[in-house]
Amino acid sequence: MSITNHPDVVVIGGGILGCSIASYLSQQPGLTVTVIERGGLAEQTTSQAAGLLTRIRPSSGLTALATETFEAIDRLEQGSGVQLPLQRAGSLQVAASASGQHQLETLALRAAEFGRKTEWLDNSEAERLSPWLALEEGARALFLPDDGYIDPYALCMAYARAARRNGVRFLLHHEVTALVGSGDRVTGVRLSTGDTVQAGLVIDAAGPWSTALARQQGINLAMAPIRSHYWISAPHPRIANGGPMTILPDSGAYARPEVGGLLFGLRDSRAVYARPDALPDSLHGYSFDVDSTGDEALEAGYPAFQRQCQVLEELTLANYISSISSYTPDGAPLIGTMPGVGGFLAATGCSGAGVGLSGGIGRLVSDLVSGQTPFVSLNDFRLDRFGPVDSFDATFIQRCAEARARKRSG
Repeated sequence: MSITNHPDVVVIGGGILGCSIASYLSQQPGLTVTVIERGGLAEQTTSQAAGLLTRIRPSSGLTALATETFEAIDRLEQGSGVQLPLQRAGSLQVAASASGQHQLETLALRAAEFGRKTEWLDNSEAERLSPWLALEEGARALFLPDDGYIDPYALCMAYARAARRNGVRFLLHHEVTALVGSGDRVTGVRLSTGDTVQAGLVIDAAGPWSTALARQQGINLAMAPIRSHYWISAPHPRIANGGPMTILPDSGAYARPEVGGLLFGLRDSRAVYARPDALPDSLHGYSFDVDSTGDEALEAGYPAFQRQCQVLEELTLANYISSISSYTPDGAPLIGTMPGVGGFLAATGCSGAGVGLSGGIGRLVSDLVSGQTPFVSLNDFRLDRFGPVDSFDATFIQRCAEARARKRSG
C-alpha cells in the first residue's frame, strides 16, 4: 500500500538539512519530492542548535558550503520579502596561546584567499566589541565582519516554505521505520503505519537517526552521536544584543549574545556519547548516562573560560541545552552515495555545523541528484573515505568523540 504517488525523491528528515535539500531539489523542473518527518519540522537537533554562521572553515570545500548558506539566506529573503533573523554581527576570535594565535593567523590567511575581510584588533578594541571579554596581555584578536548567527528554526522554516512553494510535499508525523530494498538497491521506505513509499531515490538526512536506518541495508555511516551543549545566562548589563559571536580557541569555548544574556558552549573534557541504536524518538528531555546535567563539563571548562570572561562570575545561568551532534572522525560531513548501493544518498554527519553548512549541502545534493558537476569537490565528504567502519563499535564511536574534543572553532 502506498500513501503517495511514488515521488522521484524521498527525503528522510524535516530538520534543517532535509528542508534545505528539499528547497534546492524543488528548483529542478519536473522532479517530485516528498519529505517525511516523524514529528514536526525543526523539532529536534535543529531547534537546539546555537546557530553560529562562520564563512571561513578548515578546508576550501567546507568554506564553499558555508558561503552558499549565506547566499541561500539572501535568496530566501528576496524570494519571500521577509527578512530572516540573521545577526550580521561578525565573529571575534581571540587567543593568547601560541597554538591559538597560529589558528588565528591561519584563519586570516584563508580568509584572504577567499577575498573576505579581516581586521586585527588591539585588546581595547576587542573588549569594546564584546564588553564581557577580559583579555590578557599578549592576546591577539581577529575580527571577521562577514560572519553572524541566526535562529536555526527560522532558517529551517524558510527553506521549507520555499520548497512548498515549488511543490514539495511534506509528510509530517509519519515515522520511517525501515529502508525498503531489492538486492543492492534502495527502492523506498516503510512507515510505522505499515505503508510503503516507493521512490527512485531515498535521501537519508535524519541526523543522528541516520545511522540506524542506513545500517538496515548494510550501510555503515562513519559518524556517531556525540553530546553538544551550551548554557544561556539571564540578562546582564554587560551583554549587548547584536554583538559579535566570540570564539576562544585557548579554552575551547564560544559565546554570543542571546536576548540580553550570554550563550556559551564548552568542549567536553571526556567523551560523552550515545549508541546510534539506542536513541529515543525525541531528544527533548534526553540526558546522557555520563554527566547528565553538564555540571562536570562546566566545572572542568570554567577556569579557562573565566580567565577570558570574568563577567562569568556575575552571571546567573538560566538554561542548559544538551543535544546531539553527529560527528565524523575528521569533523567533515558525509554527503553522497555509498559505492555498491543504488537508490540511496546520505547527507548527515555535520559535526556541529549543520546550520552553517545547510545551504551548501542542499546545493551539493541537488547537483548530485540532477547529474550536474558538483559545485564543490566531493572528495572531503565521501561516505567511504574512512574505509570499512562499524558505526556501532565503541572504539569507532570514541574516535568520533575525540574529533569533538579537538574542535576549537565555532
